[in-house]
Amino acid sequence: MSLLRFYKERQEKQQRELEQLSKRSYRVADLLNVLPDRYLPLTTKVVLLEYLISSIHLLGRHKLVVDLESALPGYLQLLEELKLGQQASINDKVQTHVQLSHVQQGLQSVPLLLRGLVNSDLVDKATAKDQVAQIRFSYCLAHHDLLVKEAQASLELDKKASALEKLRLALAEMEKVATFEQADPVLKKLQNTIQRIETELFGNNSTAS
Repeated sequence: MSLLRFYKERQEKQQRELEQLSKRSYRVADLLNVLPDRYLPLTTKVVLLEYLISSIHLLGRHKLVVDLESALPGYLQLLEELKLGQQASINDKVQTHVQLSHVQQGLQSVPLLLRGLVNSDLVDKATAKDQVAQIRFSYCLAHHDLLVKEAQASLELDKKASALEKLRLALAEMEKVATFEQADPVLKKLQNTIQRIETELFGNNSTAS
């Protein structure tokens, strides 16, 4: 009797683990669809993709992810491209508030996924810590991109004061992650654009900044 119970409990435990793996796999697949390469660091994307591919192979034996199995050739091809440094959506920037919300929500769930991979010994702690820091940069960058787009739209309508307000907000957003090397060119470009518009609005003696 106790042996039967042991097998039953082991079977139930395995089923729970497979269901958890299945849920995590779908979450990773969703993230890969939602997050452009501009906001998902290359290393993170490779780690998540390798995890997804190995999970599909495992879950496929239990017929749990039939739809993901059909997408497997595409994932394998994407992994090859990433390993060659080819990032198809590297120039895709956030265009709307809805997209920003989706991207930021997606980025917020990446650290939790990485923690799960660390606990499963699939990623080392140092790599995960570095990736989580990169995600923080991407989170601010996405908001910056939308603010700059809105500022450009204001400039096209000759609404310089409105554009300036948006650009200052973008600057404040990027200053949160100013310690990142990638932030330097973004900050310099913003500061130059702000200075130019301030000069146009207030003249050379502007103290409005």
